[in-house]
Amino acid sequence: MEKRLPEFEDISRFERFTGGDWCCSRGLLAYASSRSGGIVLKDLRSGEQRVVSVGGGEGSPRFSPDGSRMLFLASVPKEGRQLFCMELDSEKIRQVTHLAGAVMEPIWSPQGDRILFGAPISGGALPEKRHSDEAVVIEDFGYKFDGVGFIRPENHMQLYIADVDGGSVRCLTEGQCDYLHHNWMPDGRSVICVSDKMRSKEEGIGYDLLLIDADEDFGRVRRLTEGLWLVSYPNPMRPVPTPDGKYVIAGILDIEDEENLDGGYPEVYLYRIPAAGGRAEKVFVSDETCYQCVQFPYNAGSGWGFDKLQLSENGKEAYFVSGWQGQCNIYRLNLEGDGHAELLSGGKQVYHGLGRVQDGKMLITRAEADVPEQYCIMDCRTGEILQTAAQSAEDTLEQIELSKPEDFFFNTLDGESRVHGWVLPPQRMEKGKKYPTILYIHGGPHPFYTYGLTMEYQCFAAAGFGVVYCNPRGSSGYGKVHQNIVRSTDGSAYYDCLQFVEEAARRFPWIDTERMGVTGGSYGGYMVNYMAAHSSRFKAYITQRSVASDLISYASSDMQGSSKAYQSFEEFMVNSLKSSAVSYAEKIDRPFLILHGTEDYRTPVEGAHQLFVAIKDLHPDLPVKMVLFPHTGHDQPQIPALQKIYYDEMIEWFRKYL
Repeated sequence: MEKRLPEFEDISRFERFTGGDWCCSRGLLAYASSRSGGIVLKDLRSGEQRVVSVGGGEGSPRFSPDGSRMLFLASVPKEGRQLFCMELDSEKIRQVTHLAGAVMEPIWSPQGDRILFGAPISGGALPEKRHSDEAVVIEDFGYKFDGVGFIRPENHMQLYIADVDGGSVRCLTEGQCDYLHHNWMPDGRSVICVSDKMRSKEEGIGYDLLLIDADEDFGRVRRLTEGLWLVSYPNPMRPVPTPDGKYVIAGILDIEDEENLDGGYPEVYLYRIPAAGGRAEKVFVSDETCYQCVQFPYNAGSGWGFDKLQLSENGKEAYFVSGWQGQCNIYRLNLEGDGHAELLSGGKQVYHGLGRVQDGKMLITRAEADVPEQYCIMDCRTGEILQTAAQSAEDTLEQIELSKPEDFFFNTLDGESRVHGWVLPPQRMEKGKKYPTILYIHGGPHPFYTYGLTMEYQCFAAAGFGVVYCNPRGSSGYGKVHQNIVRSTDGSAYYDCLQFVEEAARRFPWIDTERMGVTGGSYGGYMVNYMAAHSSRFKAYITQRSVASDLISYASSDMQGSSKAYQSFEEFMVNSLKSSAVSYAEKIDRPFLILHGTEDYRTPVEGAHQLFVAIKDLHPDLPVKMVLFPHTGHDQPQIPALQKIYYDEMIEWFRKYL
């Protein structure tokens, strides 16, 4: 069968996996598929599979410790997302919870008799009034968040325990704080979680490790860490207890000076924390092949619902994922060793999730530049892939033709670092012909581009465009010097991107240097705005969900700014205005398209309005356009009809002006 070229419609119908689990003793794999309409239950020995469904929205399957039952979540009319339990032999399904809110992240107790889960409600009930009918009372920072809106009491994540057979549900926690990334202790009598309960709002990303009594309503809480910040946002790591219950292994942000975070998001190291209280011990040492224990992939849409940290069955080794030079690798750390992690498996691919270790093996997720997400069984001793358990979008892969990117490194102009980038050629190129090319800048700035598949870029290539993308300074995954956030805004990353474009054009003669465009979202949108006013390299610009006015972001973003570094508030306002894209709108003189969600709390849509009006006011004859998308936060639209308009606008703009 002759393969066709990808279409932007493929993005919304592309199959995605979430929440996989593997039962080694029975050879069963369970996962949710965006296409299946339920939980796919697959026998890895026979290859037979079936779909388990109770009406819709199924996800988060989890096998019981003895392999006899399976938990999963599903949407229930007038109740929201609830917890269900299936007897695997009889296939009988029973609803376990009836909370007036969404149940999240169910975890079996080690004894298999109880279930720990989170829910964004306190006391099991929601207010009768709709939020649109209520006044909003605000007395502190941190009162809103993208995708959530205003933070209200029922938005805070609380912990619950349900008895599998008895049906009773008890709330363990309370208060105007969050309890996240929960887990059971081995004895089943207490649980651990990451929480901001004992932190001030100003600490932002600061979280503690808590130990909570599981046998009481609103059980006794003990703080196991003080002066340490557990990792949560933006790439969470669930703490894991050792099998003997004496310690908890957790990811800790390396913050030597809490008042000085000018370098940006700090590295994450593994610590061993005594469950009985006492001094936490760092068990990880950074080196040239693994400098931190977490990764921030920008274009690796795999591993959703998977953890990032696991322990061996004897508790002597830790397995985790970490980014290095565009790769997402799996590392193994001897917890009694010298602290240096060993590369278990890596290369030009993406590992993004780890299942629990069973019989020396674990379920993992992986992807490549031309292979979407796979679920595989890996040997924990050798890193060998023993079996590909499931392949997402398998039928789509048989139908469409994919372009293969090439990557290269180059030294920065100032000699401080090396930049890594990829070049994706247009589909079905003709020899000797030159093609318009798009520079796509990632958001963050700390996330990094990987060797993973990006369907959006494949669709641009199918439409006749080359796509070039790189990890300029500010990106993580290349060491501390490279990821210094100061370099993302002081002009260094700007020159890195321009140098990358010139180097790509030198290496790939099909790139038409007279027909180049640039786009990017969030931080990438900020860079597009900056380039539009400071460079003549590009003929057309598309800025997506960008920061356009620091003054608007200061008060309206969910990441509030601060004026503390300035002698006066007036000085702060003047400097904020000077650094904003809108202040140099008069220098923007090329076709400029603005795409923004109306419900974006991260980069408020008011900034897009201000930028559009400023450019239009100063350049009445310049092609300038703003397209706003309802029901869309700090992301591209998720509703297929709106997503189609979004991509159509981008293609039409670049076709018209390149």
